[in-house]
Amino acid sequence: MKKTLLLLLTLLTISLHAQENDTTGRIDALFASFHNDMPGVAVAVSIDGRLIYDKAFGLANLEYKVPNTTATLFEAGSVSKQFVAAGILLLAQEGSLSLDDDVRKYIPQLREYEAPITIDMLLSHTSGIKDWGSLYALTGWPRTTRVYTQELGWDIIFKQSGLNFLPGSQYSYSNSNYMLLVLIIEKVTGKSMAQFTAEAFFEPLGMTSTLWRDNYRAVVPGRSTAYTWHKGAFLLDMPFENLHGPGGLLTTTADLLRWNNLYRDHLIFNPEYATNRVTQRKLNNGQGTAYAAGLTIDKVYGFDQIAHSGYTAGYRAWLAWYPQKQLSVVLLSNFAAFYPEDFGRRIAAIFLGQDPQQQTAQAPPAVPAVYEGKISETREADLAEFAGNYYSPDIETIYRLFVLDGQLKVCRRAEDVFTLQHLSGDFFTSVGNGEFQFERNRKGRVTGFKVSVSRAENVPFDLVTAGFKP
Repeated sequence: MKKTLLLLLTLLTISLHAQENDTTGRIDALFASFHNDMPGVAVAVSIDGRLIYDKAFGLANLEYKVPNTTATLFEAGSVSKQFVAAGILLLAQEGSLSLDDDVRKYIPQLREYEAPITIDMLLSHTSGIKDWGSLYALTGWPRTTRVYTQELGWDIIFKQSGLNFLPGSQYSYSNSNYMLLVLIIEKVTGKSMAQFTAEAFFEPLGMTSTLWRDNYRAVVPGRSTAYTWHKGAFLLDMPFENLHGPGGLLTTTADLLRWNNLYRDHLIFNPEYATNRVTQRKLNNGQGTAYAAGLTIDKVYGFDQIAHSGYTAGYRAWLAWYPQKQLSVVLLSNFAAFYPEDFGRRIAAIFLGQDPQQQTAQAPPAVPAVYEGKISETREADLAEFAGNYYSPDIETIYRLFVLDGQLKVCRRAEDVFTLQHLSGDFFTSVGNGEFQFERNRKGRVTGFKVSVSRAENVPFDLVTAGFKP
């Protein structure tokens, strides 16, 4: 009998090893194109808290030929949002705030709009607040073109005279929501975001390699350098801004697996808030948003998927949890051309009974829609009535509109000039610079316009006269 049991255990062990080796080989095959002359990715997978896969590919630094390892730090992009959301939920659990509180209770600098904005609306991107990065792009200085600070982010949010929509009526992803959540955490706790999260999460969970990029000039041992691919060459693509909360978390695959263990062991949240964290929010009309507290809620191959992606400069990230399988998938990359959702779902497919090679590749992040209608031909004399200087107090920027060679041009700053294409009536567009809807007074004279880009709609500009001083 003992010999029979020993034989069965031996056969079972051999079978399990064979399955794990097959799984490892299938994941390895997904990353076969990575080599040590390019940036790369770190990958980790666990089931029931047991590490199944833990490897790194490519280089952390191309100049010094430093390889990525399983301990390399990467920036997690918008994966960071769930840490901010968790901080808010922890404060709600402790009774320090309520998710139904009006945001202005904590941030009176935020303007009073036609309806109150609650903390939960910030968590779920249903506030209508315009995205700070999209607003700064309208000034002619998009992200990655200058240094931005936490204070500059808050400043432009507070200047907004209007919202994208009535609070709670729509879903629109906006990094401004999580900028404000960071400010609420710091006001309620009297601590910096870094100190609060270290004490509340990182230290208790053993996330010893996780910190915030709240000073982009700081030296971070073990951090990978991020790159993009441009005109046949790798170029540095590092974030040089101090804004953090919507992004900016520096971490490792091992630490993110520890974080995902919260779904299993409930060390931080009681049952009410553990459920709240993964419950998709609804609009005022009851329609679901597929977004919870810093997490997207979805189904993949018939299984629940709780996840989030991250894109900051050349860093890419994916963190996913599949509750029916107790499966965690983590990817962190320092290469802008890497699509983490695609690879993350292909890895998940291996464990969810699917063929990873047959899965449809995921699209890169959404970009502003481009108008595809017919461009109208307009006489130069007709374009002249739109010429002039226009000022927006919401972004403290002057647009100078003028006619040149039969085209209506916009100048925001030196060397920043683009062309408006006439579509119909008082409606113009410019790829990458937004859609312009001009406004007139009762006499039919142009008095201003509103420009809309992705995540920031109807930013107002008024025609100004000679001698105007903003």
